[in-house]
Amino acid sequence: MRRAAGLLAASACLAAIAACSDLSIDLAIGRIATPIANPSFSRDIQPILAETCASSGACHSGANARNGLNLDRDSAYSSLSDSAVAFKPAARLRVNPNFPDSSLFYVLLSDTGASRLTYFRMPLTRFPLPPPVVETIRNWINNGAPDN
Repeated sequence: MRRAAGLLAASACLAAIAACSDLSIDLAIGRIATPIANPSFSRDIQPILAETCASSGACHSGANARNGLNLDRDSAYSSLSDSAVAFKPAARLRVNPNFPDSSLFYVLLSDTGASRLTYFRMPLTRFPLPPPVVETIRNWINNGAPDN
């Protein structure tokens, strides 16, 4: 009886997945094929953060966001721009407008350990963000990290 119920539940799940097979997902990281020279925070940067850092079950969402960095839609800009983080060797701004190489947010996106000051690459996924996405974030910081 239990086995039959389990098979029925598994069949229902497979049917539900098959019914959704024509859905397509247009992820922000997939839409940026070439770096955006003048990115907007709300149109270009925030969707990346929402999908990779603050999505359901991600590290930087909600009241218990890791390291106090809440990247949910309503909190992301202020969380990135209003604080320094006490990482060794010295405290660094999460985002230092006009200076991506001294912005912890940008540095931790690097695919090279030496660039990240030996900290883990973000996001903590199998693959790093695509280079055009990282370059778009760099451009946003280079442009003064505006809240636009």
